[in-house]
Amino acid sequence: MGGAMVALALKDLGHSGLLQQDQAIFPPNLMAESEQECLDTVVKSGSVLAPWLGVNCTLLLKQDSLACVYPEATAAGSPPPLPIFAVKLEDVVGLKILQDSPFSSSPSVCRAELCTYQKVKRFISSSYYRKFSTEILEFSDAKDFETNYKTAKEWRESIQLQCRKNSRNLFVFSPEQIDRLEPMQLLVIINPFSGRKNGQKLFQNIARPMFDLAGAVIVQEVITERQGHAKEFVETFDLTSITGIVLASGDGIVYEVINGLMARPDWEIAIKTPIGLIPTGSGNALVSSLLYEADEEVHTCAIENAVFQIINGGIKQHDIASVCNSSSHSYIGVVIHWGMTGIVDVESEKLRFLGGKLRNLIGGLVCIVMKRSYYGQLSYLPIEEDETKSPLTEAEGSIHSTNTLKPTTDVGVSDPIPEHWKTIEGNFVIFMALTSSHVTENDMMCAETKTGSGKFKILYTFDDVTRGQLLAKLSESTGAVKIENFHEIHTRAFRLNPISPCIITVDGEQIDYGPIQVQMHPGMMRLYSRVRCE
Repeated sequence: MGGAMVALALKDLGHSGLLQQDQAIFPPNLMAESEQECLDTVVKSGSVLAPWLGVNCTLLLKQDSLACVYPEATAAGSPPPLPIFAVKLEDVVGLKILQDSPFSSSPSVCRAELCTYQKVKRFISSSYYRKFSTEILEFSDAKDFETNYKTAKEWRESIQLQCRKNSRNLFVFSPEQIDRLEPMQLLVIINPFSGRKNGQKLFQNIARPMFDLAGAVIVQEVITERQGHAKEFVETFDLTSITGIVLASGDGIVYEVINGLMARPDWEIAIKTPIGLIPTGSGNALVSSLLYEADEEVHTCAIENAVFQIINGGIKQHDIASVCNSSSHSYIGVVIHWGMTGIVDVESEKLRFLGGKLRNLIGGLVCIVMKRSYYGQLSYLPIEEDETKSPLTEAEGSIHSTNTLKPTTDVGVSDPIPEHWKTIEGNFVIFMALTSSHVTENDMMCAETKTGSGKFKILYTFDDVTRGQLLAKLSESTGAVKIENFHEIHTRAFRLNPISPCIITVDGEQIDYGPIQVQMHPGMMRLYSRVRCE
C-alpha cells in the first residue's frame, strides 16, 4: 500500500465527532476483533502524523470504514488495533481538496477536508439527528506540492469508490444497478415556482456543495419555465450521458418526469433511470416517505438528508400506475386525491407563500369546518389478505408491458366492471389512493404503506365521519393511529366514478373531472434511497 504522509490538523478538537470516542458512532469495540481480520479488510493505507498526539499513525481505508490507528498496532504479532478515530463509510460525504496551488507558508503541503454526516443522539430524547463534521488533512509526504496534490486526489477517488462499493452491502439496489460503480453523472431539474419559490437558491446553497464534495458531476442543470417543461425536456434528453436525474421540486415535477420518460421510444430503459428527490416544494410526499422508511429525519435538515441518500445510498424500485379517463392516459407515482383532500390540494395554491405546512393546515381546517360530501362510486379489484403481505412482481403488474406496447389498464374506463370486483358507493368526504406513507412532508397518512409495495392503499370516509374525527386525523402525525369512520382498502386496480362536482388531482396536478380507471405497474421506476437491505 502507499506510504503517503498525511498530517491531520483538527479545526476544533472540541467539536470533533471523529476523534472523541464517547461521540463516535463507530467505537473501538466495533472494530475488527483480530489483527488478521483488520488487515484483510484494508483497501488503502498511508502514514499519518497526528499533531494533537505528537506521534506518527496509520490511516486505513477499510471496506466499510476509515480509521486512524497507531502504526505498531498493524505490525505482526501486535494486539488488535484500537483506532484513534474511526468513521463508517456510510456516514462519509466526501473529501474536498482545499487548494490547487501551494500556500506560501507551507509550499509543499496539500490540504484537504474530510466531511462526514453522522447520526448524533439528542440530549433529552432517544432519537437521533445527523450532524456535519469536518477534519483537515494535510498531505505532505513528498517534498513538492504537485506530488502531494496527486496523492490527495487519489485518496479522494479511493474514498468515493469504496463508499459506492460499501453502499451495495447496506442498501437496497435494483438488479440492474447493483454492479454499476461509476461516479455520478446527474441531470438536475429545478422548479423555481414550487414551494416558496426558492428552490433554485436552496439547491445552490445546500445541495450543490454536497454533490461537489461527493464527486458527483452535474452534467446539466435545467430551470423549468412553465408547466410541462420538465416532461418535454426528458422526452428528448440523451439519457446515456447521465447515471441519474435529480429533481429539486415538489411532487408535480415527479409526475412530469415520469410521463416524459414513458413518452420516449426507449421508455422501458428510460423509466429505470434513477431519480433523486430534493424537497423544495410544498407537498414533498414521495421524498418524505423515502426518508421515513430509511429512518432519516423528515422535518429537520430534510434537504441535506435527501441529498445524502442520493450520494451515499441505494437505488430501490418503486411503482407507477396508469390513470385513464375519457380524454387521456397518464402515469403517476405518488397519490390520487378526490373530495376534501383534492380541494385542499388545488384551492390552497393561493396560500403557497406560507409554505407547505401552513398552507395545508389552513386549507384543511377550512374544509373540515365546511365538511362537504361528494357522491360517487368506487369499484376495485380485491386483494386477499395473504397477497397484501408481499409485493407483486414487475411482470404481474405490467401485463401489457412488451417491446411494443406500453403498460396500461386491463379494464377500459368505459368497460363494464368485472364481476369479481367489489363496488361501494355513497357520499364521500375524503378519498385518497396512496403509493407511500406521506401525502405531504407534514402529513403521514399510513405508516405501514411503503414505496414499491405493488399496491395502492385507498383511504376514504363517508359523510358519517365527524369534524372531530377529521381533525384528529389531520393532527395525528404518526400515521399509525386508527380513527373511527376512516376506511382502508388494498388494491392494485380500481375505478373511481365521481358523480357530484368536485376536483381530482394526481400527484398534485388537477386532471379533467370524470370517471378514472387506475392500475398499478409494480417496480417500474427507480428512486435513490437509504432503505437498508433486510
